[in-house]
Amino acid sequence: MYDLDNTDPVPHDLGTRLVFEKERIPLAQLVDALEAAGQTLTGRRFVDCVIHGPCVVMPATETKFDNCNLGDVAGDVRNLFLRSAGPMVIGAIPLNDSHFDGCIFMGVGFAGHDDFVNAFIDILTPTKA
Repeated sequence: MYDLDNTDPVPHDLGTRLVFEKERIPLAQLVDALEAAGQTLTGRRFVDCVIHGPCVVMPATETKFDNCNLGDVAGDVRNLFLRSAGPMVIGAIPLNDSHFDGCIFMGVGFAGHDDFVNAFIDILTPTKA
């Protein structure tokens, strides 16, 4: 799992890397670097990183979150999510075929259609015994 005291600063080669480990990753800055290199945020792996905004992301179904802390929910996991009002979400960062393992998310919201949001909330909500 992540360790804020053992996290390296933002890497200088954001736009060319496929794997990030124990680093601070400002998502908006990463997207800018990828666009400058003619790439998209697809097929990247993040291990024990601090992923931070402010931003809103829209994960595709093949994007995986393993052992991650999705951020401060202020007591209600639903605070992490924004539901799309129409058929699209304009301005959200698409996460395609990416894998986040042991990362902490800070200042990142998650957007999607109702079924996606409801399923994600169900996964994150502890079951009562």
